[in-house]
This record gives sequence, structure tokens and C-alpha cells, in this order.
Amino acid sequence: MAAAGNLFASNGMSMKREFTTSVAWSTAASWVEQIAAALIFLVIAKLIGVESFGIVSMAFAFLFLGEFLVRDTIAEAIVERHKIEPGRLEATFAILMALSVVIVLVLVVIAHIAAIVYKEPIVTPLLIAASPTVLMIAAAGVPLALLRRRLAYKTLAIRTVVGVMLGGSVGIGMALNGFGAWSLVGQRLTEIAVNSLLTFIAAGWVPRKWPSRSELALVRGLGPRVLQLRFVTLVIFQTPTVMLGYFADPRAVGLFAFAARLAEIVLTVFVKNLQGVAQSVVAELRRKRDATAGFYLDLTELAAISGFVAYAGLALISYPLVELLLGPDWREAGQILPFLCLAYAVISLTSIQEAYLLAVDRPKPFLWATLAEAVLGLILIALASRYGPVATAAAVAVRALVALPLRMRATHVPEGISALQFLRVLKAPLVLAAGMSLIVGTWRLAMLGHIPDALYVASAILIGAGSVGLILFCFMPGAVARLRTFTHASP
Repeated sequence: MAAAGNLFASNGMSMKREFTTSVAWSTAASWVEQIAAALIFLVIAKLIGVESFGIVSMAFAFLFLGEFLVRDTIAEAIVERHKIEPGRLEATFAILMALSVVIVLVLVVIAHIAAIVYKEPIVTPLLIAASPTVLMIAAAGVPLALLRRRLAYKTLAIRTVVGVMLGGSVGIGMALNGFGAWSLVGQRLTEIAVNSLLTFIAAGWVPRKWPSRSELALVRGLGPRVLQLRFVTLVIFQTPTVMLGYFADPRAVGLFAFAARLAEIVLTVFVKNLQGVAQSVVAELRRKRDATAGFYLDLTELAAISGFVAYAGLALISYPLVELLLGPDWREAGQILPFLCLAYAVISLTSIQEAYLLAVDRPKPFLWATLAEAVLGLILIALASRYGPVATAAAVAVRALVALPLRMRATHVPEGISALQFLRVLKAPLVLAAGMSLIVGTWRLAMLGHIPDALYVASAILIGAGSVGLILFCFMPGAVARLRTFTHASP
């Protein structure tokens, strides 16, 4: 028994180090990618204006739904399976391509309907022109899953950065030459095309035959369930954009979409890297027949510390940050952002839950919880969007908070994790975020309006980072010790 326990500890620590290495590459790429993407995003948004940005966001709400249905859905079983059966790769590729063709045809129909509903005719050509990205993402689904299975996050990191830089160059060039809303279409097409091509090259895989009927049957199981989960998740994320487009106007959509994009950048930089790598590592632990619940709780604490602190800080500088970045026309986005920070702090938890359940092939209860959140959101946001983007953002926050217990139950009951265990994990992140907020909030009350806005934002970020380090290392030695297990070898 002792030997078995030591073996588990060794395997668990080894996988934590493997996790940390993969996250390091993913995070490094993410920081470079998101800094570049944020600068590109800000430049294009400023060049094309609030209304053009809003119109593209209205069209892309449907495009992103289509893309999401073929990204990390059917191919997820390739990451999770103990062994890849002969023919599974070709079968997955064939089904993804067939699905993507159907989605593109549906998008063409939706493009005409959306233009009528939104009363914005330009939505039709924008959506149709951008729709090939669905085909590109579907084509790269299998090689991307193979790279994730191999934990080849260094390769994925390089490929992502190259795509963002080339796409951004095209988008900015088009914006400078007066293409307006079309600049974002050019950016998207270029970025996805480059990413897909580099993924094929890195994986060294191409389909070599047409799959048989029995091989196509291998795709049943996790893949279709993930597809359902992705669809419902995209409904949740795109509901505000669609509702504001219908009940409000392009300006309201543009303001909300900009604030949501800032919140999404923070999620990508601080949490999404953990989510993507965690799924691969938990799946590998399962293949080695190791327990995974303890790793999930440690990972939840890490994600909560990153997410809670980052979003608390962003909320405290949202005004005047937005106005500094884009000018007074975008000022209202600074009022939207604090509500979205609350919602995305919750998402930093649920994203880890989703990754864990996909890795252990138990997504069904989580799917039902996600569906309940989607239905609740449709009602709340349909009512709130009539009152503008700030009210809509408040509804998004309420939706996330109400649905969190449902998602927790779906994740924890099958693993035997009690509510008390989960709350203990959240204690350090909550205390850390609250302490940092108290210090930065005091600085805000004393200095905002009395010093230049740029100086306030810069000083608030520095004070926030310093206070987090002080509280963590001086008053939370237990949390620091648990975090160090992701980088230190076992004794």
C-alpha cells in the first residue's frame, strides 16, 4: 500500500510538472497573443468606430456559434481516449467536414434573416464572407486534437502567435485603407487560415482514406455530447449581442462587445490556458489510472486566484481605462465592464469544471446545468436589453451567479466532492481578491480625479500586484505551498 501510495504521489507530481510546463508555454503564447490581439483590436476598433464595430459583432455572433460547434467538439474524444482505434482519425475528420458544410449553408440562410431582423443589410455579406472560417477550423480539428493529446503546447503556442500577427496586419491594413467593418472579416479569415495550415504542418497528419461505416460509428459518445455542450455555451455567450441587436441598436452592441472582449482577454490570459492544458493532463492521469479529484481541487484554487484577482482589479480600473484606450465615445463600456467582471470571475470556475468533466468523460449533468443557464439567460437578458447595455451586463452577472450552484452540483456529486471541500478551496482566492480590492479601492477613492487618469491606472495596477504578493506570501503560506506543488518535484 505504501509503495502504491508513493507511486501515485510520484505520478501526480510528475503530471503536475508536466501540466506546469505545458501551461508555461500556453501562457507565454497567450500573453504575446493577447497583447498583440488587444493592440490590434484597439487600433481597428478606433479606426472603424463604435457603430461599425457593433454591426460586425452582430454578424459574428452567428459566425462564432458556427465556429464553436466544430472547434474542440467532435475531436475531443481523441484527447480523452485511452487508445486511438484505427480509423477514428479519418472518421472524425469526415464528420467534422460534413458538419462544417452544413453549418456554412445554415449561416448563409441566417445571414439574410439576421439582416432583416437587425435592419442592417450589410450583415448579410459580412457573415457570408466570413463563413469559410468554419470550414478551416473543422479541417484542422483532428491535427489540433493530436497536438493536444501529445501535450505539444509549445508548438500550439507558436502557431497561435503567428496567426494573430498575420491576421492583425491584414486587418489594420484594411482599416487604414477605409474598408471599415470589412477589416475585421479580413483579419478573421487570415488568422484562421494561418492557424489551420500551421496545425496540419505541426501534427504531420492528413486523412489517408475514406472511413467505413463501422469507423464512422467510433465517433459516437463523447464527441456529440461535447458538440451539444459547445452549442449551449455559445448561446449563453452570444445571447447579449443578439438581444441588444434586436432590442437596441448597433452602438449598444458595439459597446457591450468591446467590454466583453476586454473581459475575454483577461479570461484567456489568466484562466483559459489552465483549462485547455488541464483537460489533456487529467485525461493522461486517467490513462495511468490515477485519481483526479485532488488535482481538480488544486487546479480550481489556482484558477480562482488568477480569475478573482484579475477581474477584481479590472473592475477597479474599468473607468477610466476604457476612455483612455478609445476616447469618450466608448465611455459607457467602462460602466458595463464591472458587471461582466463579476460574471467572468464565475466563468473562471466553470471553465475548469467543464475541462475536468470532459477529461473524465462525464459531461452530461454539466450539459443540463448549462442548458438551464442558457434558458434563464434568454429570459433575463431579453428583459434587460430593452434598457441598454449596462442593464444587459447586470443580467449576465445575475445569470452566472444563479447558475453556479447547478454547475457545481453537476461536477462535484459524481466525484464525491462535498460543498465544504469546494468552499475551502475558494477561501484563499476570495480573501486575496477582497484584500487587494480594499487596498486598490482606497487608492481609487483618494486619487481618482486628483491625478491624471493614465497615472491612476498605472499606479492601481502596480499597487494591486504588490498587494496580492504581500497578502499571499505573508498571510497565506498554505496556499503558497499548494501552488508550489505545480512546479516542485515531490521529495
